[in-house]
Amino acid sequence: MAVLDPNPPEAGLPSPDPLRGPPSPAEGGGFFAAAVALLFTILLSPARADPTTATLAPFLDAVAACAGRPDLTLAVVGVEPGQTALSREQAEEVRLAIESRLQASGRVRLAAAADVVRIKALREGTTGLSGAEAEAQIRQAFTGDASVFLVEPRRAGETAALRLQAITRSAACKATSEPVIVPIRVGAGVSDVDAVMEGAVKALGQAAPNASAVEVCPFVAEGGHSSCAGVLTDRLLIALDAEARSANRVLKGARLDVRRRPPGTACTGPLTARGRFLTDRDRQGSLQSFMEVEFQRDGAVLAPTGRRRIGLDGLGCDPTPRPFLDHLAATARTDGGRLTVAPTATPFSAGQRLELRIESRARQSLYCWIVAPDETAFVALPVRDNPASLDPLKPGEARRYPRGYGLDEIVAGEPFENLFSCFGIEGGLPPELAARWLAVAPGANSEAKLLPPPDVLDLLEKIRATPGVTEATARIVVR
Repeated sequence: MAVLDPNPPEAGLPSPDPLRGPPSPAEGGGFFAAAVALLFTILLSPARADPTTATLAPFLDAVAACAGRPDLTLAVVGVEPGQTALSREQAEEVRLAIESRLQASGRVRLAAAADVVRIKALREGTTGLSGAEAEAQIRQAFTGDASVFLVEPRRAGETAALRLQAITRSAACKATSEPVIVPIRVGAGVSDVDAVMEGAVKALGQAAPNASAVEVCPFVAEGGHSSCAGVLTDRLLIALDAEARSANRVLKGARLDVRRRPPGTACTGPLTARGRFLTDRDRQGSLQSFMEVEFQRDGAVLAPTGRRRIGLDGLGCDPTPRPFLDHLAATARTDGGRLTVAPTATPFSAGQRLELRIESRARQSLYCWIVAPDETAFVALPVRDNPASLDPLKPGEARRYPRGYGLDEIVAGEPFENLFSCFGIEGGLPPELAARWLAVAPGANSEAKLLPPPDVLDLLEKIRATPGVTEATARIVVR
């Protein structure tokens, strides 16, 4: 086995003869002296300076000059909430990284400004806090020689560049650092959805400060339908509602009415909010998500965000764009333990009798319709003036549509593809929805009325929002 020579000849130290063993103290004193000298040189050499800490030194000197003291207590507040360069998770990572680098300088103590909510929750959950004690803790958390804000964040690949800006407690002096580079973890998204929404609403306030009402059009998913479009519409409504309730508006008495337009309807009004949801695949084939928001007044575009890549973590939606029938089936609130629907043949052939089996495993009233790819539909069940179709299904009961409901047979003709979809709910739909449904249902001597897309989308949204509703879908295909 080879032995690593600790004193190679190029180090300038005598090498012992392996046949004679180690030199005696008398003949090898120079060797031991050189080794000891080398060891002390290594131990006493100054550690290599962290380049980031060195970059922060002029900044800390300037803050110390502002504060009038060399030992500093700083409160690192972080980036402003409305920025969109970093997601909220990335912004928190950057704040913690800057805190670590300030501590590594050996010149700074940190105040808990950004962590005051955690402190408050911890104390309240263990010892309990009075109002005065909570206020005192919050004030103490912000006590320091200066507050440090992370400004002008710019993201490039897996790094973020920003500046530190310190403002003293009296706001009489400030200091700004040179750009600091911090590594960040790159996830599925670049911009935080809520931050983009908040930024768009803030820009609207600057572009139209006297706006008193805004109509929010449902987001449109490019290339099909996606549940993320509805979720993004909800997030924009939340951002606008926060603006309507903001202290600035309340104090000024500047009312802002926020109204959501029903899906599938024309979005008109003096001021409208419009959004698009888009997807694309990167070079590795991974699906990326994007969004755009803009406000329009009298045909003029206000406060556009442009195309922003976003992360969907935590939104609970499926970004995949789908044709309408696929989207309807994919987003259905299905529960096979309560309700199932299945065709008796897949596909049906021309001239064959169309039939579906409906099976219930719970007591529930049934509301079924047939939906076409063009987003139109007509009600299939229940049938007006037909008591058997209005009776709730019992647990374990199965019926065939249409014969099991006393309806005429349906014979397959030309090729088509529709979706047979049923809603089941114990006790039936709320009276208003039930009345709307029955008003367009078939009667004993009348056909069902064709529902246009706006009515289909509106009924779908309202019925799915009914507590306890269950769905079951089946594709009707004629070849």
